[in-house]
Amino acid sequence: MSNDTRFELTRRRALGSAAIAAAMLGLRITGEARAQEVQVAATPVPLGSAVPPEAEVATDWFTENKNFSMDRNAGDSAINASNVASLELAWSYAIDAFGGYGALTMNPLVSNGVVYVQDMLNNVHALDERTGELLWRTDFNTTTIGPNGLSIGYGIIAAGLGDTSEVVALNAETGGLLWRTDLSGNSGEGIDMAPLIYDNTVYVSTVPGNSGVFYRGGQKGIFYALDITSGHTMWQWDTTTDNLWGNARVNSGGGLWHPPSVDADGHLYLGIANAGPWPGNTEFPNGSSRPGDNDYANSLVKLDPQTGSVDWYINIKPFDLFDLDNQLSPVLATATIDGAERNVVLSTGKHGLVVCADQETGEELWRTPVGRHENDDLQEVPEGETVVVYPGALGGVETPFAVADGVVYLPVINLPAEYSSTALTNMDIMSGTGEMVALDLATGEVLWTVETVTPLYAGATVTTDVVFSAGLDGVVRGFSTADGSQVWTWQTTGINAPFAAVGDTLLIPAGGLHIPSDDTVEADESVMSAGIYALRLPA
Repeated sequence: MSNDTRFELTRRRALGSAAIAAAMLGLRITGEARAQEVQVAATPVPLGSAVPPEAEVATDWFTENKNFSMDRNAGDSAINASNVASLELAWSYAIDAFGGYGALTMNPLVSNGVVYVQDMLNNVHALDERTGELLWRTDFNTTTIGPNGLSIGYGIIAAGLGDTSEVVALNAETGGLLWRTDLSGNSGEGIDMAPLIYDNTVYVSTVPGNSGVFYRGGQKGIFYALDITSGHTMWQWDTTTDNLWGNARVNSGGGLWHPPSVDADGHLYLGIANAGPWPGNTEFPNGSSRPGDNDYANSLVKLDPQTGSVDWYINIKPFDLFDLDNQLSPVLATATIDGAERNVVLSTGKHGLVVCADQETGEELWRTPVGRHENDDLQEVPEGETVVVYPGALGGVETPFAVADGVVYLPVINLPAEYSSTALTNMDIMSGTGEMVALDLATGEVLWTVETVTPLYAGATVTTDVVFSAGLDGVVRGFSTADGSQVWTWQTTGINAPFAAVGDTLLIPAGGLHIPSDDTVEADESVMSAGIYALRLPA
């Protein structure tokens, strides 16, 4: 479906009977039903205030990166460097649904004593936080390349269904389907992100691909604001410009892989993925089908929540040849810079560049490269040659980062890729190393760096004075926030998803490909299969 034919509905306060009927019956709004979509009111009476009640419980983990700032700072957790070694396995819950990059790629959510998780066939599980007992399960069995994930608000769970480009809303208590909406008529597009619920709205984006095809001409990411009661579109924003940079038959790109952050005034901050084809194709080598900066790909963007219009943006990696996305959720924080307190936003991604900007104006305050960089600033690859690039297509800052107490914690991957002018020619995912890097929030100065023998695909999660991460070797690592020294490890199977920490419990989603490293140790068979593992401090 082209941009000209997509529906853009304004925010209204009346409740349309057709919208209620669709929501109550759990109808999928697609096909002929779309003809009715423009005839009903887009927005019902709000379910509550802008901030959902679930977000008022500061100790819970109600969205992918814990809160609306996306800072992944569980400083209210009881787990710290002095007691982390006493963590014990409290319960585990097996996941047997595999797709994309394993069984689990999402960060578990915790709200009101319930753990919510979505497996890689997009099935949603609700577990008792203390016991791991299954409370309900709603199956969709749709494929996805991942990542995926959930958001909770107003007693509703929102989820994307991957390759079908659908969004669903479930009753958080029962798992019952409330509505199901298809966002794209393009069979090559999908949804590979955890949505966000805020101000009676579900924010979600399509991406230019799915398990069947990626970066085919004409595929793009569209960011949607959906009414939480009905699933109707209130507004939408194209994450690309100039009809896919002037050549929609060849070019593709944009979209979100992770949820936006939200400031105190409700403004949205988005990290946008890269442009394609990359590095090019036989007809248009070296990205020659998309000359210029390729806005808004690889950009940090601030949007107005009422209109979906752009307040400001920074194109962090213009005209990217090597799939070096700016794909992560921006993180909002407060920093003292030159003696003045400023509200800032941080953005990074696979390009390995960390940018700090002023939330109000978009002024770039500092920029720091992390990890290894080699040939990543090339604007073309000579014909008939290949180049090795660091970071490669699965390198840089691949998974969510954390900010706590004036420090930025970045899980970095040093994994090269080899490119010609028309293709990615070689990348060995069995290789690569990792780093945990700590930057000063105010200046971008590197405070410390710790190298790991395996890439860190589990993001960064902070509890008081410990920052956690892991990789496909299955070794869960706890680093001291003071100096990066390793204070604790725990062995399970491969990990390709970030952790949640709530109270005395660390929730570990394990289920990626297991690639042992020199740090891998023998562990009991009971903790070496895909599933959720709850590690808890002794009573």
